[in-house]
Amino acid sequence: MPPADGLAAQVRTASRDQEIERWRLYLTEGQIASVAYGFWLHPMTGSAAEGNRFGREYGVVHHPAHGDAAGPSPAFPRSG
Repeated sequence: MPPADGLAAQVRTASRDQEIERWRLYLTEGQIASVAYGFWLHPMTGSAAEGNRFGREYGVVHHPAHGDAAGPSPAFPRSG
């Protein structure tokens, strides 16, 4: 499955916030679901740590049993 439309461009424009020592990346819901799908695939190559942290911090996890043919779906969306 290819990345969501515009995801690569958003990643290229990410900026580092020196005050909080984190990267700022603004994504649409579809792009967030695409990132969650990437993290779901990552353990097949070695580590699930990044995907687990993404799920904890952003409340988005890819569940293939709940996704449709169109791709990943966010689960546990955070409110507020």
